[in-house]
Parts: sequence; structure tokens; C-alpha cells
Amino acid sequence: MNKQIMNELETWQDVNQCETPQRLAFIINKLADPEGMIQGRERKFDAAKMIKGLNLFLTDEAPANVLTREYGIRQQAIYLKTFYK
Repeated sequence: MNKQIMNELETWQDVNQCETPQRLAFIINKLADPEGMIQGRERKFDAAKMIKGLNLFLTDEAPANVLTREYGIRQQAIYLKTFYK
């Protein structure tokens, strides 16, 4: 397997293994490029704003689409909202 595929797989695994909102926020920050952005499927997301959006989503103050679906970030946030206490 080439290095790019392994790095992408590892990123998906890191996101999927997040068991707390704090860990997911850490991973989101880690994924940001030097300008602080994460490429979503259709647009770039500001990582700092996405972390704020994560907190708002978890408290029912924002919809899930404040988070990118890339790397399973939105799905993991939904999981955390459902199961994290």
C-alpha cells in the first residue's frame, strides 16, 4: 500500500477511535493545513470554526453540517452526541 493511502486510512481510524469530544477536536485541529483549513468534499472548512461548531452541535445549538463529512468527522460527532455522557 502506498504512503498516501496508509496516511488516509490512519486518519479515518484516528477519527473513528475518538471517544470524547475533546479528542475529536484535537484530531480536527491536527488535520488542518498550515492555513487552518480542512478540505471537505465540496468546500474548505476552517478548523477552529469547526471545533466551535462541534461544541454547538453537541449542545443542539447547530446542525451537523457545520462539520465536514471528510474522514468520518461528522459521523463520529453524531456518535459522540448519541453515546457520549
